[in-house]
Amino acid sequence: MATLIADFAWRYPAATWLVPDARRRRPVLQGCLKILIDHARRFGYVDVLDDHSAAAIWLDRTQPIPAPTDSARRLAQVCGDDTEAARLLLDITARCQPPIPHLQLVALATDDPDAAATLLAYRHSRLDRLGVASAAYASTQAQLGLLMDAGYQPTEPVWLPAGPPLWPTLRAAVTPGAATSTRRPAA
Repeated sequence: MATLIADFAWRYPAATWLVPDARRRRPVLQGCLKILIDHARRFGYVDVLDDHSAAAIWLDRTQPIPAPTDSARRLAQVCGDDTEAARLLLDITARCQPPIPHLQLVALATDDPDAAATLLAYRHSRLDRLGVASAAYASTQAQLGLLMDAGYQPTEPVWLPAGPPLWPTLRAAVTPGAATSTRRPAA
């Protein structure tokens, strides 16, 4: 799964900012994603389409969660010369978390609107039954569009130092039992 997501994300501007050396970018991203996936399996969710063409990683921010086990050492081991940039990225995204209980979408590996809609609808249906919000960062305009199509509202972009923007987004909690749409799926 880390390979699937890294193969997808390596071309994003934020990934280029994080690991400028294109030869090292995929392996560094894979290592970071392995840490993240391990953490999400303990404190969140990992959703994958049946054909393994797209994935979403979520962290449960409805309660405090610890940092990944031995995260400083593991991050330094994986990132090498790019460790400081990785720490800065984590710090920036942590400071911009909404102050409400939510699920945080930390990776959405697809550009396909149908795959994104399927992955997001699956997790949102569970969140809506519980009345829980969700938050995400978009790192491209295309990803921002996919999130907005799923009901996320963007705020002002956050700029990485001497780098690209990230768009924080929030999908408000739906009151359990409330109708979320009057549209019916096509037959």
